[in-house]
Amino acid sequence: MGETVVVIGGNAAGMSAASQAKRRNKNLDVIVLVLEKSPFISYGECGLPYYIGGVIKESRKLFVLSPEDARNKRGIDVRVNNEVIRMDTKAKELYVRNLESNEDYILIYDRLVVATGAKSVRLKLPGSDTENIFHLKYFEDAEKIKSFINEDKPKKAVVIGAGYIGMEMVENLKELGIDVTVIEMLPHVMGDTEEDIHTVILDELKRNGVNILLETAVKGFSGKNGRVRKVLTDKGDFEADFVIESAGIVPEVKLAQASGIKTGEKGGIVIDRYMRTNVQDVFAAGDCTEIIHIVSGKPVFIPLALNANRGGRYAGANAAMDSEDAKIKKNLKVFPGTLGSAVVKIFDVEAGKTGLSSKAASLAGFDPVTETVRTKTKAGYWPVHPPVTVTMTADRKTRRLLGVQIAGGEGAALRIDTAAAVLTAGMTVDAAGEMDLAYAPPFSPSWDPILTAAGVIAKKM
Repeated sequence: MGETVVVIGGNAAGMSAASQAKRRNKNLDVIVLVLEKSPFISYGECGLPYYIGGVIKESRKLFVLSPEDARNKRGIDVRVNNEVIRMDTKAKELYVRNLESNEDYILIYDRLVVATGAKSVRLKLPGSDTENIFHLKYFEDAEKIKSFINEDKPKKAVVIGAGYIGMEMVENLKELGIDVTVIEMLPHVMGDTEEDIHTVILDELKRNGVNILLETAVKGFSGKNGRVRKVLTDKGDFEADFVIESAGIVPEVKLAQASGIKTGEKGGIVIDRYMRTNVQDVFAAGDCTEIIHIVSGKPVFIPLALNANRGGRYAGANAAMDSEDAKIKKNLKVFPGTLGSAVVKIFDVEAGKTGLSSKAASLAGFDPVTETVRTKTKAGYWPVHPPVTVTMTADRKTRRLLGVQIAGGEGAALRIDTAAAVLTAGMTVDAAGEMDLAYAPPFSPSWDPILTAAGVIAKKM
């Protein structure tokens, strides 16, 4: 019988790790087993706001793989409703509880992949236990919110937090006819958004009737008959029929820490380029880990779907090797790192980021130069040519491009992929400005916004 690879966690990173472990080495009889404490595996968390808003009509479309298909088509032993309650990494034993039967058992592994993901930040404030205060991280959360909206027909919502999920929820709630107030403690939406990009997003929110309060601290909640009625802040009280707390997520590492697995300054599990932890034969991937930023070279916690899927693939591939192969580093797959590339739709505005912001670049030790250009996503004579704002940051000394942010109309967001390619290649702004990008009036001006921005910042430098 072959060696056993156990994966803890059955969503993006976990199932990618399990699938890759099975197909990585055809000559190795690897037994792959996935333990997932919820009833569900392999679904699109990023689609949950659109499921709540009705854009995605059927919940089944969110699911990529069922436990049955994982077993029958991929040969992976998937055990849902099975929670790992303790790990003994010296004995290579997992203490597992079957949540359906409430029975405990011990599972022995040869190599382990920890893919426990992240959890929502909970605001432990007065009144936090009031009903109708929701979080959105798991499929079960989405079902609760959707059922509440369908049954109670609420008129007013407060969204706490202006990150990606918060912004997507705002649009979907407004589309359902619900008045929305957003409360954010930071001065900008979506973290370290550059000022010019932030302005575009803020104007779009206001244009669509969203009441947004920045630099505002939530102090607590008040209710009636056990239900939330007001959100209390340092800038006044705001009525709400329900609240969605979207104040961020943190790595789920309690189980790992208790077993001696090292975590870093960002709170995630520390891994090397091969997805290995400090514990022999234990790998980790996904939202529970810290990974290296391609531009800064420093560990970061950036919980994004592609990072989880990619990380899981590398962790699974390396975990599938037997002990002798693993000693030969050339046989191990090296995870290339992340740029934190992300896009979001906010009503009619598309926004995207990749690389470092000007603030992050300074903290990373660069001497950043930042420039903004405003142009169009299509030729100016095309009947509809939406505006787009591009902010670029480069290093003054090396002229290397460090980061790009974009916000504008149709056709804006996916230009961030061009910028990501430039960053991955380590190109200078001069080289970026000389790229041969495609042009046709329905898609771009003759000088693509990325080329224009690169040219402007090159001249400034």
